Amino acid sequence: MALSDFIFELLSEEIPAKMQAPAMHQLETLILKKVNENGLVVENLTPFVTPMRLGIILQNISTEVTESIKEIRGPRLGAPESAIDGFLKKNKIERSDLQEKKTNKGDFYFYTIKINAHSLSNILAGIFTDVIYEFNWPKSMFWGDNYSLRWVRPLRGIVAVLFENETRERVPLNVRNIESGIVTRAHQVMHPGFFDFNSVNDYQEKILKGKVILHPEDRKTRVLQEGKRQAEAKGFYLVEDDKLLEEIIGLTEFPSPILGKIPRELLSLPEEVIITSMREHQKFISLRSSANGRVEGFLVIADIETHDQQKKILSGNMRVLNSRLKDAIFFYQNDLELVKRQGMRAWNEKLKDVRFHEKLGSQYNRVERIVKMAVVLSKKFEIEQDVVNEAATLVKADLVSNLVGEFPSLQGVMGAHYAKIAGCKEMVSEAIRDHYLPVGSNDGVPKYPLSIVLALSDKVDYLTCLWRIGIRPTGNKDPFALRRTSLGIIRIILENKLDIDLDYLIDLTEVNFDKTDLQQFLKERIAFYLAEKNYQKNIVRAVVKQYDLDHLSILPRIIAEITEFISSEAGTKALAVYKRVSNLLNSNKEFLSFDKKNSEELATHEDQLVQEQLTLTKAQVEESLQPKNFKTALLVLEPMLDTVNRFLDNVQVNCEDIELRSLRYALLNEIRQTMDRVLVFSELEKK
Repeated sequence: MALSDFIFELLSEEIPAKMQAPAMHQLETLILKKVNENGLVVENLTPFVTPMRLGIILQNISTEVTESIKEIRGPRLGAPESAIDGFLKKNKIERSDLQEKKTNKGDFYFYTIKINAHSLSNILAGIFTDVIYEFNWPKSMFWGDNYSLRWVRPLRGIVAVLFENETRERVPLNVRNIESGIVTRAHQVMHPGFFDFNSVNDYQEKILKGKVILHPEDRKTRVLQEGKRQAEAKGFYLVEDDKLLEEIIGLTEFPSPILGKIPRELLSLPEEVIITSMREHQKFISLRSSANGRVEGFLVIADIETHDQQKKILSGNMRVLNSRLKDAIFFYQNDLELVKRQGMRAWNEKLKDVRFHEKLGSQYNRVERIVKMAVVLSKKFEIEQDVVNEAATLVKADLVSNLVGEFPSLQGVMGAHYAKIAGCKEMVSEAIRDHYLPVGSNDGVPKYPLSIVLALSDKVDYLTCLWRIGIRPTGNKDPFALRRTSLGIIRIILENKLDIDLDYLIDLTEVNFDKTDLQQFLKERIAFYLAEKNYQKNIVRAVVKQYDLDHLSILPRIIAEITEFISSEAGTKALAVYKRVSNLLNSNKEFLSFDKKNSEELATHEDQLVQEQLTLTKAQVEESLQPKNFKTALLVLEPMLDTVNRFLDNVQVNCEDIELRSLRYALLNEIRQTMDRVLVFSELEKK
């Protein structure tokens, strides 16, 4: 059987670095879907992306494309005529073309069509045209003569070449009057001319010789290997910064590291300032000296190679770096002079002029709230009140420092540095530094008591104040990062195993508003966090839905105990009984409001046995839940489960006597409520 290869490439203006990897994965996903829908078999798919191109290579495509049959599902049997007419109109068919078919989801109308065999070239043209128009960028623009295409940046060319039966063929694509071609270009500066190619291997060899490394991981490997080689030769080693590295490989097609040394007179700055300046302003990778461990060098990652061994590129970057760091020294020295002369409290007055939010006052007002909350919360940790008051008062002081004004990402870091210079205790300095943690999902949480107190006070104040004035996450929009803030609170409590009630923290803010929505929001974030920790999602939902926020610290234990119970024989029995009872109740909801006391004299011996066991079980459940002994609460359900099973086996619930029937449904409802008191079993059935 003859196999074919295909190269697809979209040449465009520069694709933003953060969008490249998701775009590459989306392209692969779309192609896999379209290939399967069209009955093709592809042995190997290799997606790639650079700042200037997005593409994929398909190898060993089966050319035996035969006629196939495709079923299109329509409305359910009994659906409104308007729905059926809409389906007929959409598919351009008659009512007589429909077939009725049973599925595991019910009975539906189906329409069967035959897909005739097409040439591989035409199939690929259809697939990749659809992919271009279906592609979804996080941010994009409409452009072109008639604004007919939505793409992240203007497309400049399409390459679509099929290699079949030892021949090369252009696959015909036309997108916004851009015709596909069989030639491409390599690096736009070092090899700006176009070239053709006769095979996948020929394409890969020529594009690499033309100074383009197609896959991001290969560019990353080049940066690390070449960077480490140069660094070790000069007595340095690389400072790990995965986020910066990902950005760099998204800015270059042929990354070329160039090593430089920081002038000695600029090394008086705190190391964090040097690293931040180089990272944020110039995308430099920092280098530490192997001799003393200090940051004394850097790597510039250029996208071109010059004939002067990169000397001109390095010289230009050095001039910019010198200017940046000299500015930083000026700001730093001004800050030091003020701290040494007046102390950090001098900055607090300036916080009155820094707005937190137009409806919530200044950062000074916010610090006052944080101090008040931290002093109360610290009593749970037995920290000296004077230390708490000092740390909380200085927690935002560095926001008005000159250096943080220039480098906002250093807030907290510089506050800790200045606190040491001002003579504060080590624990105060650490708390100022760590109170912003965790910022991202990979960050650690504060571990020391004072740091925990400041972090929780800061985050809870931020969350509740913004929530009170109506600022809340909507859909995928969360401009004030309230989801991240709430996860930070949850992580601090759970990862430090703190016995702290979330409701208690909210009440400490003394903010008056209806907290119901906020409590539900926090429950959703708790469920999200625990599900990310690989707990079973349905058990997480059932537990979080059942228990209040005061159970947060023990939720992992509860989930572990319930997971063990559900997988046991008793758990299987409990699920079966709950489902059996719920099915009866859900099919006869009109009996759920009945008061069983009115017909207790009608109760049979079986009814009385269930009632007695139910009364006993309810008492045992409540007794177990009081000390939060959830494992015991689950186990005491078992005798009732056996009684309920015998009751349902031997008694006709839907008896002719309406009052007796109502009594039995009231009993079943009470049984379900008792089981739900321990765990919302209905959530366990959801996927």
